[in-house]
Amino acid sequence: MSTVPLTQGIALAAYLEKVLAGEADLENLLDSPEYANVALASCFHGLQHYLADESLRQSDLVYRQMQEREMRLLISCLREGASTEKIGRISFLQSDA
Repeated sequence: MSTVPLTQGIALAAYLEKVLAGEADLENLLDSPEYANVALASCFHGLQHYLADESLRQSDLVYRQMQEREMRLLISCLREGASTEKIGRISFLQSDA
């Protein structure tokens, strides 16, 4: 099981906190060669869902809260150097559970 290198995870987590605060653009991150590494690769699919769902978050409070909770979970996992498998399971999609 591989883990996200801690320095990569911490840098990505800091950027994602800015995204949550409205101070940075997620699309710029996903297109940036600076962040093209194991940390971003492990959560790229989930972040694409987050990016695509911007209008849904604006119109649905419950969905926004769920996605923000998932983003905070992702940030926490990145900071602790979690496994790429654990990070990859954060989907930003509504659960039926």
